[in-house]
Amino acid sequence: MTLLRRLAAAAMLLAAAALPAAGCSSILDPRPTTTAVVHCADPHGLELIIGAHRDAPEPTLDPTLVCQITAAIRAGETVQIVAVSGQPRLITVRLESVTGGTLAQQNSPRLQQDVQRVLTAIAAARPDAPGIDDLEALSIAADAARTAGDPHAELVLIDSGLDDRGALDFTAPGMIAATPAEVALQLRESGNLPDLRGFAVELIGIGYTTPPQAPLSDKWRANVTQIWAAVVTSAGAAAEIIPQPGQGPSIITSQPVRTVPVPPARPVRLHVGTTIIFTQESPVRFEPDSTVFIDPAAAVRALTPIARWLAEDRSRHAWLEGTTADVGPMSGQIALSRLRAEHVRAELIALGAAGGQISTSGVGSDFPQFTPDRNASGILLAGPAALNRSVRITLN
Repeated sequence: MTLLRRLAAAAMLLAAAALPAAGCSSILDPRPTTTAVVHCADPHGLELIIGAHRDAPEPTLDPTLVCQITAAIRAGETVQIVAVSGQPRLITVRLESVTGGTLAQQNSPRLQQDVQRVLTAIAAARPDAPGIDDLEALSIAADAARTAGDPHAELVLIDSGLDDRGALDFTAPGMIAATPAEVALQLRESGNLPDLRGFAVELIGIGYTTPPQAPLSDKWRANVTQIWAAVVTSAGAAAEIIPQPGQGPSIITSQPVRTVPVPPARPVRLHVGTTIIFTQESPVRFEPDSTVFIDPAAAVRALTPIARWLAEDRSRHAWLEGTTADVGPMSGQIALSRLRAEHVRAELIALGAAGGQISTSGVGSDFPQFTPDRNASGILLAGPAALNRSVRITLN
């Protein structure tokens, strides 16, 4: 089913319901009914940021959003579209005024036609440049709303959120696993955080992909979503996460998109001389500035084979070395990295290894494989920082 047909189907669904309490009645049938099926917010301006590009499911609008569009048009509020690409562009739809008059007049064919114009423009949105830059699209939408005299419009982002360029480039190593607050801070300190003060932002379908982009697991989709929420909040907006699963193929377009590397689930090969590195891209991930695992069950599953390997032969040994990003004084880095290594040691012992088989140390950010995680201005780079935070286990 094409996008336009799906949008029309949503509009048809709304036609079966009257929503006087929410200010959104049938868009196809002005006759009143007592059954309320869909509820939408009070009328306000809308900036619809549409990710109609390769590698993400074709964007869809649920009945509630179609209802909000209808309410906005009826109230004479701004409704505009931003088509996402590497160079996002504003699409302005010419609408008739339907404010004033009786409810029946407001639900006249003009309203229906205006809603259809918006839905048709969304269905026709296509990228005219390579790539994805949702962050820039948000900035364009905010500027367009202010220009239209609506500094409190709702910005609705319907996309995967996997920018492949710009200031929030998820193709950079480690970005999928980056700490959300550090991503927002990086954008702020580098002057790349958009000004979204006064706006509310809906994040719809973040992290859902189509081939050739590899799918994101639940944990990485959640982390990408939290990164966007942190960025939006830091930019001054209220963020609302709507985990609407994107489905179906992407649109057909000649504009390419770079794929975002997704951390693979590598099997652990256990033998003497092996070094296993658990970074923030692994199941053995820690909360910021803490020895607490982000996902304790996943960490235990990843550490269990190592504990069993040690338990099978008490002459075997594991050397655990904790490392950190270049954050704070070196003394603090060393202390935190040692505590994390000791926490992993405690888990291995709980899983069957003997304490005498495991040695630990912490080296902070002073280790040979350290990846520079600050730019020339000294700003922390969230992606490399995630890769520098690790516990490295050498078996001997």
